[in-house]
Amino acid sequence: MLSIQDQINIVMEITIKEPATGEQIRLDAQPEDYNGEQGWRIIYPQKDSFLIARQDGDWKAVDEEDLNPELISTILRALNEPDRYMHLT
Repeated sequence: MLSIQDQINIVMEITIKEPATGEQIRLDAQPEDYNGEQGWRIIYPQKDSFLIARQDGDWKAVDEEDLNPELISTILRALNEPDRYMHLT
């Protein structure tokens, strides 16, 4: 059985088209607990980051106020894309 000290560092790399600029950017997404709710720490190449978490069934940026909602939607679609391939394993 794993203890809290045996945490596994999981990082998913995603590439998205930034909605405002159309530029392709590579982001890292790392699972993170947010007050008992599922969350993702989104990390830009410059190492700036923000947290999105599920609250009352909706995903929201919880530590950044001025994020484009289209950006969050684009990131969530990219995070869900691997689900399409799970039946192949």
